[in-house]
Amino acid sequence: MTQNIIIQALKSLILDLVAEILYFPLWWYGAGLKQTIVSVFRYIKRTARDLALPLLFKSMFKPMFGQYDREGRIISFFMRIVITFSKLIVFFIASLLYLITIVLWVALPPLVVWGLIANFSALWK
Repeated sequence: MTQNIIIQALKSLILDLVAEILYFPLWWYGAGLKQTIVSVFRYIKRTARDLALPLLFKSMFKPMFGQYDREGRIISFFMRIVITFSKLIVFFIASLLYLITIVLWVALPPLVVWGLIANFSALWK
């Protein structure tokens, strides 16, 4: 009786393992890819919010520190251009890195399989 339970447990574990291995590509390129894309765009929106880009664009022509004279407005405008430009550079670099995450997500399984095949074929030669 105990042998039968052990054999059934091993059968169940092996079938579960095979099912997980066969389901992995479907999940990786289906639900996993969708979840990664949604997360990447959420991170891009959060980065724009953290850098206060919408707020910078709204207040581009408002004087800084309540300096309403002509010199204050000119200095504020050019300072905001410099700040906006530098934050846009940071935003585009961060967005590019986030988008590279999607490319790596798609390319990683084929690269792993290629690496395994290349290493094992070198062993057999």
